[in-house]
Amino acid sequence: MYNPKIRRILIVALIIGWGAAGLFFLYKKQTASLQKKRVSSEAEIRSLDSGSMLNQAAALLQQRFDVEAEEIFDKIILQNPGDLDALWGKGEVLRRRRDFLEADKIFKLILKQNPNHGSALTSLAYLEYNENHFKEAISLTEKALKTGGISRQNKALAYLMLGAINSKLSQKGGLLNKIKYGTKIKGYFLRAYETDPNLSEVHVALGSFYMLAPAIAGGSFNKALSELELAVEICPNFATANARLAQAYLIKGDLLKYNLFLERAKDLDPENEVVKELEDK
Repeated sequence: MYNPKIRRILIVALIIGWGAAGLFFLYKKQTASLQKKRVSSEAEIRSLDSGSMLNQAAALLQQRFDVEAEEIFDKIILQNPGDLDALWGKGEVLRRRRDFLEADKIFKLILKQNPNHGSALTSLAYLEYNENHFKEAISLTEKALKTGGISRQNKALAYLMLGAINSKLSQKGGLLNKIKYGTKIKGYFLRAYETDPNLSEVHVALGSFYMLAPAIAGGSFNKALSELELAVEICPNFATANARLAQAYLIKGDLLKYNLFLERAKDLDPENEVVKELEDK
């Protein structure tokens, strides 16, 4: 059909065409791969930034820099509304601010999406405890303790919650309640201490117990003072720790230190329950 010269030209043209097509598809494949890697890398960077921000906010929250922690939690939630840990942090700030209704909504939203979220279970247990719903508080706390992968801090706080619940129950009713519930308080607080001795809340609980319990039940003023001083040393911005230490110095008769730590507690949280308790005396 074609002479040899034309056939050679057509063959060369086909080879060039196939080669060009192959290069084009290879280019497209490499470009798509590079684009996928870039998107993946950007996602990883955002994830790393979010994780780093979350750790920073959690550290601020533990040291009671709630305003600064809330700002970071809000930024994370803005980027990723489904970040349950950031949502919990926001809820915990609201709980500490006594915005219990909004905090309750957040914790229940988290638990709807993840029923085993240890932090949300423990925080919601506190809200139930605060309303004197002890059965519900115990149920939530025990569920938190059974949750796999619960953090050491949350586990310690769960034990503190059980100790606090038994303390309240021991005050209701007569001698039988004191025996039934009062004998469990110290044990739960000690388990919290064994779980995470670096938490200021643990030392506040133990210090308060040693200060307020009679000697026959394990009370000891020297131990109380030591624990409460350590609680303030670990977290100077914790209003309850300062207020309980002020109370200890009042018992000791050191009015200078009593006024110092009471004023500090009032500056940190004027509505603090222990502050009000001391001012009402």
